[in-house]
Amino acid sequence: MLGITEDFPKNQIEFDRRFATEQHCIEYLFHLRWPTGFSCPECGHDHYWQSSRDLYICRRCEYQQSITAGTIFHGTRKPLTTWFRAMWWFVTRKSGVNAVNLQQLLGLGSYKTAWNWLQKLRSCTVCADRLPLSGIVEADEFYLGGEASGKRGRGAEHKCAVAVAVERQGHKLGRLRLHVITSCSAGELIPFVTNNVAAGSTIKTDGWKAYNRLADLGYDHRQILQSKIEDKNSVLPGVHLIASLVKRLILGTFQGRFEVKYLQRYLDEYVFRFNRRTTRTVGKRFWRVVQQAVATHPMTYRQVACP
Repeated sequence: MLGITEDFPKNQIEFDRRFATEQHCIEYLFHLRWPTGFSCPECGHDHYWQSSRDLYICRRCEYQQSITAGTIFHGTRKPLTTWFRAMWWFVTRKSGVNAVNLQQLLGLGSYKTAWNWLQKLRSCTVCADRLPLSGIVEADEFYLGGEASGKRGRGAEHKCAVAVAVERQGHKLGRLRLHVITSCSAGELIPFVTNNVAAGSTIKTDGWKAYNRLADLGYDHRQILQSKIEDKNSVLPGVHLIASLVKRLILGTFQGRFEVKYLQRYLDEYVFRFNRRTTRTVGKRFWRVVQQAVATHPMTYRQVACP
């Protein structure tokens, strides 16, 4: 996204004024898609003319391109003004929005449409070039799912395991990563760490043996054994706080219900919000999502429903 100047509405009033018409939305997408000017995807020519159907037609090869082609909006029959409102509410609601809420807010006739849109927008919350965590990082796992009898902790049945890593900046938390895992084995936890934490970082974990190889992989691995500490709450307090916040989100926004195959998208949305919690204006989160929506490949309903 080099060359893009930050440009976003600062509040609801400014949003309503800037994106009141379809043309305003088209112009905004144009500048995000072609920040240095139009470029034909077929021949690279930079001159075009715009048809009455809002198609951008290359003056050299006459290739026709719509502003939504190849983006998350590809093939939509709904106005872009409706999509923009969906994105605004998606990022500005403190605890997010579920499909029922979005359907009511947008006046959509179909719950399925609202659900489909939200899943697509959640897929726009992860930047491919985001920087890995660094410095001092806490790593652990926690479980999501209803109460059930049987084994607790690592290896518990009827629950979904989530790997978590969060930066510590003194008494404050920095950036966060969450990932659904099928087991708390070294085969899953080590790749989670190496994919999300920069080599050379200090990683604090509990005494779980699955993390033992971290020192051999270039990390300063510091294990904190619960059995040797009187105050159990002082062991990895950052990840424990994150776990409680995520559980509260699942309970509050989604009434405690979720399908495991969609859980990663919910976690990605939470990470997006958490890592931008100190952003001064909500409009910047909106800008980031629109950027990603323009850069994200189209998704059919089948792809959305069967990740």
